[in-house]
Amino acid sequence: MILDEPTSDLDSDTIAALEQYLLEEFKGVLVVVSHDRYFTDKVTDHLFILEGDGAIVDYSGSLSAYAETLVTTTTTISVSGTDDNNDTREQMAIPKKEDKEKRTAKMNLRQKYTREMASLEQALEKLKAESAALQGELDKSTNDGWSVLADLTEKISLVTNEIIEKENRWLELAEFLEQEDIS
Repeated sequence: MILDEPTSDLDSDTIAALEQYLLEEFKGVLVVVSHDRYFTDKVTDHLFILEGDGAIVDYSGSLSAYAETLVTTTTTISVSGTDDNNDTREQMAIPKKEDKEKRTAKMNLRQKYTREMASLEQALEKLKAESAALQGELDKSTNDGWSVLADLTEKISLVTNEIIEKENRWLELAEFLEQEDIS
Protein backbone atom coordinates (compact mmCIF):
# COMPACT_ATOMS: atom_id res chain seq x y z
CA MET A 1 0.00 0.00 0.00
CA ILE A 2 1.37 3.43 -0.90
CA LEU A 3 0.29 6.41 1.21
CA ASP A 4 1.29 9.89 0.04
CA GLU A 5 0.89 12.43 2.87
CA PRO A 6 -1.96 10.37 4.38
CA THR A 7 -2.50 12.63 7.40
CA SER A 8 -2.61 15.99 5.66
CA ASP A 9 -6.42 16.19 5.28
CA LEU A 10 -7.54 13.92 8.13
CA ASP A 11 -8.84 14.80 11.58
CA SER A 12 -7.21 13.28 14.66
CA ASP A 13 -9.87 10.54 15.10
CA THR A 14 -9.46 9.38 11.50
CA ILE A 15 -5.66 9.42 11.84
CA ALA A 16 -5.94 7.31 15.00
CA ALA A 17 -8.24 4.84 13.19
CA LEU A 18 -5.81 4.66 10.25
CA GLU A 19 -2.86 4.05 12.59
CA GLN A 20 -4.78 1.33 14.43
CA TYR A 21 -5.72 -0.39 11.17
CA LEU A 22 -2.18 -0.26 9.83
CA LEU A 23 -0.68 -1.56 13.07
CA GLU A 24 -3.20 -4.26 13.93
CA GLU A 25 -4.81 -5.47 10.73
CA PHE A 26 -2.80 -4.55 7.64
CA LYS A 27 -0.35 -7.37 6.88
CA GLY A 28 1.28 -6.09 3.70
CA VAL A 29 4.12 -3.77 2.82
CA LEU A 30 3.46 -0.12 3.51
CA VAL A 31 5.20 2.74 1.69
CA VAL A 32 4.58 6.10 3.35
CA VAL A 33 5.61 9.47 1.98
CA SER A 34 5.07 11.91 4.82
CA HIS A 35 6.35 14.87 6.78
CA ASP A 36 4.28 13.80 9.80
CA ARG A 37 6.97 12.45 12.11
CA TYR A 38 4.53 11.23 14.77
CA PHE A 39 2.50 9.19 12.25
CA THR A 40 5.64 7.87 10.56
CA ASP A 41 7.16 6.84 13.90
CA LYS A 42 4.03 4.88 14.77
CA VAL A 43 3.54 2.94 11.53
CA THR A 44 7.06 2.37 10.18
CA ASP A 45 10.19 0.63 11.38
CA HIS A 46 12.37 0.93 8.27
CA LEU A 47 13.12 4.07 6.28
CA PHE A 48 14.49 5.03 2.90
CA ILE A 49 15.42 8.69 3.25
CA LEU A 50 15.81 10.65 0.00
CA GLU A 51 18.56 13.15 0.75
CA GLY A 52 18.78 14.80 -2.66
CA ASP A 53 21.21 14.46 -5.56
CA GLY A 54 20.12 10.81 -5.87
CA ALA A 55 21.34 9.88 -2.38
CA ILE A 56 19.14 7.38 -0.53
CA VAL A 57 19.78 6.34 3.06
CA ASP A 58 18.56 2.89 4.12
CA TYR A 59 17.79 3.10 7.86
CA SER A 60 16.23 0.55 10.19
CA GLY A 61 14.35 2.51 12.84
CA SER A 62 12.00 5.42 13.30
CA LEU A 63 12.20 8.87 11.76
CA SER A 64 12.84 10.38 15.20
CA ALA A 65 15.72 7.96 15.79
CA TYR A 66 17.14 8.85 12.37
CA ALA A 67 16.94 12.54 13.25
CA GLU A 68 18.86 11.82 16.48
CA THR A 69 21.45 9.90 14.47
CA LEU A 70 21.89 12.85 12.14
CA VAL A 71 22.43 15.19 15.06
CA THR A 72 25.06 12.94 16.61
CA THR A 73 26.86 12.06 13.37
CA THR A 74 27.18 15.49 11.87
CA THR A 75 29.87 17.90 12.89
CA THR A 76 29.12 21.55 12.36
CA ILE A 77 32.11 23.59 11.43
CA SER A 78 31.93 27.34 11.48
CA VAL A 79 34.08 29.22 9.04
CA SER A 80 34.12 32.94 9.59
CA GLY A 81 35.82 35.70 7.74
CA THR A 82 35.48 39.33 6.82
CA ASP A 83 34.92 40.71 3.40
CA ASP A 84 35.31 44.50 3.52
CA ASN A 85 32.14 45.68 5.30
CA ASN A 86 30.40 42.30 5.38
CA ASP A 87 30.93 39.82 8.20
CA THR A 88 30.09 36.52 6.60
CA ARG A 89 29.60 33.33 8.53
CA GLU A 90 29.22 30.08 6.73
CA GLN A 91 27.92 26.95 8.43
CA MET A 92 28.95 23.69 6.79
CA ALA A 93 27.77 20.28 7.95
CA ILE A 94 30.40 17.63 7.25
CA PRO A 95 29.36 14.07 8.04
CA LYS A 96 32.11 11.70 9.03
CA LYS A 97 31.31 8.68 6.88
CA GLU A 98 32.98 6.00 8.99
CA ASP A 99 31.58 7.38 12.24
CA LYS A 100 28.19 7.72 10.59
CA GLU A 101 28.22 4.07 9.53
CA LYS A 102 29.25 2.93 13.01
CA ARG A 103 26.67 5.14 14.69
CA THR A 104 23.99 4.06 12.24
CA ALA A 105 24.80 0.43 13.00
CA LYS A 106 24.71 1.25 16.71
CA MET A 107 21.36 3.03 16.35
CA ASN A 108 19.97 0.11 14.35
CA LEU A 109 21.05 -2.26 17.11
CA ARG A 110 19.54 0.08 19.72
CA GLN A 111 16.26 0.13 17.77
CA LYS A 112 16.30 -3.66 17.43
CA TYR A 113 16.87 -4.09 21.17
CA THR A 114 14.22 -1.50 22.03
CA ARG A 115 11.69 -3.32 19.83
CA GLU A 116 12.69 -6.64 21.38
CA MET A 117 12.21 -5.18 24.86
CA ALA A 118 8.72 -3.96 23.93
CA SER A 119 7.90 -7.40 22.54
CA LEU A 120 9.21 -9.02 25.73
CA GLU A 121 7.09 -6.70 27.86
CA GLN A 122 3.95 -7.72 25.96
CA ALA A 123 4.87 -11.41 26.19
CA LEU A 124 5.54 -11.06 29.91
CA GLU A 125 2.12 -9.50 30.49
CA LYS A 126 0.47 -12.43 28.73
CA LEU A 127 2.58 -15.01 30.55
CA LYS A 128 1.87 -13.45 33.94
CA ALA A 129 -1.86 -13.45 33.17
CA GLU A 130 -1.60 -17.09 32.08
CA SER A 131 0.30 -17.94 35.27
CA ALA A 132 -2.34 -16.23 37.41
CA ALA A 133 -5.10 -18.09 35.55
CA LEU A 134 -3.32 -21.42 36.04
CA GLN A 135 -2.78 -20.64 39.72
CA GLY A 136 -6.50 -19.87 40.03
CA GLU A 137 -7.31 -23.21 38.39
CA LEU A 138 -4.92 -24.96 40.75
CA ASP A 139 -6.55 -23.33 43.78
CA LYS A 140 -10.02 -24.39 42.59
CA SER A 141 -9.11 -27.96 41.70
CA THR A 142 -7.72 -29.17 45.01
CA ASN A 143 -10.29 -31.99 45.02
CA ASP A 144 -9.84 -33.07 41.38
CA GLY A 145 -7.10 -35.63 42.00
CA TRP A 146 -3.35 -35.76 41.89
CA SER A 147 -3.03 -36.07 38.13
CA VAL A 148 -4.90 -32.79 37.55
CA LEU A 149 -2.85 -31.07 40.25
CA ALA A 150 0.41 -32.44 38.83
CA ASP A 151 -0.55 -31.31 35.32
CA LEU A 152 -1.43 -27.79 36.49
CA THR A 153 1.72 -27.59 38.61
CA GLU A 154 3.84 -28.60 35.61
CA LYS A 155 2.13 -25.96 33.42
CA ILE A 156 2.72 -23.31 36.09
CA SER A 157 6.36 -24.35 36.32
CA LEU A 158 6.83 -24.09 32.54
CA VAL A 159 5.19 -20.65 32.43
CA THR A 160 7.24 -19.48 35.42
CA ASN A 161 10.47 -20.65 33.73
CA GLU A 162 9.50 -18.82 30.55
CA ILE A 163 8.76 -15.66 32.57
CA ILE A 164 12.18 -15.88 34.23
CA GLU A 165 13.87 -16.43 30.87
CA LYS A 166 12.13 -13.41 29.29
CA GLU A 167 12.78 -11.20 32.33
CA ASN A 168 16.48 -12.10 32.21
CA ARG A 169 16.64 -11.27 28.51
CA TRP A 170 14.85 -7.96 29.17
CA LEU A 171 17.41 -7.14 31.87
CA GLU A 172 20.30 -7.98 29.51
CA LEU A 173 18.88 -5.65 26.88
CA ALA A 174 18.21 -2.88 29.40
CA GLU A 175 21.77 -3.17 30.71
CA PHE A 176 23.17 -3.00 27.17
CA LEU A 177 21.08 0.08 26.36
CA GLU A 178 22.12 1.72 29.64
CA GLN A 179 25.81 1.06 28.88
CA GLU A 180 25.35 2.54 25.40
CA ASP A 181 23.96 5.72 26.96
CA ILE A 182 27.04 6.02 29.15
CA SER A 183 29.59 5.48 26.38
